[in-house]
Amino acid sequence: MKAIEFSDTENMELLMEIVNLKAKLRGMYNQTGPNSSIYITLSIKLNLLMNKYFEEKAGNIIRPEEMYELQCN
Repeated sequence: MKAIEFSDTENMELLMEIVNLKAKLRGMYNQTGPNSSIYITLSIKLNLLMNKYFEEKAGNIIRPEEMYELQCN
């Protein structure tokens, strides 16, 4: 199995937080289901963290000028 190489631009802290939160949510779902307030709160937090990660990735791929054009359209 090949090792995955991460570039210096990867936010490893954010990725680890996302992975840990997903594992925690999976365990909570199996125990209590999706109706608990803690599960809902953590789901929202996971969504925000994933959006932050995707925005960072897009910022590394797309130049700032192109991002501005995309936001205006």
